Amino acid sequence: MAMRLFRPNGECHVEWYQKTASTAFTFNDAVALGTAGRVTGYTAGGAFPFLGLIPETIASTSATTVKVPVLVCNVDAEYLFDATTTAAALTDVGEYVDFVAATMSVNVGASTNDDVYVTQLLSTTLVVGKWVRRLPNIYE
Repeated sequence: MAMRLFRPNGECHVEWYQKTASTAFTFNDAVALGTAGRVTGYTAGGAFPFLGLIPETIASTSATTVKVPVLVCNVDAEYLFDATTTAAALTDVGEYVDFVAATMSVNVGASTNDDVYVTQLLSTTLVVGKWVRRLPNIYE
């Protein structure tokens, strides 16, 4: 299951960016603004901070850099994350944890990159959190 917007806590809007050539996206993939201002998949602890979510599936069939929609939200927006590597516990609330790009989830047992701040525990496999490594929203 992919990461989902849980609670907007303010403004969310769609912005259009050129995608990196030959790159595919799945619905709700986390993305960053990469080289030459083109959207690329978010990499935990990478050089490019979180920008938003891709609100549709986009094929990589073309080498072109077409514009794609990105859902960009307020800094206070909260996201629902699967906790896939380590079981989540109440002690994880208020902690910084790592994002796992391959599964679009968080590892509550790791805090090397500190991508996400956990705000709420829903179960041992679901947490709510805010992005820490993100681009500033010019509309805030």
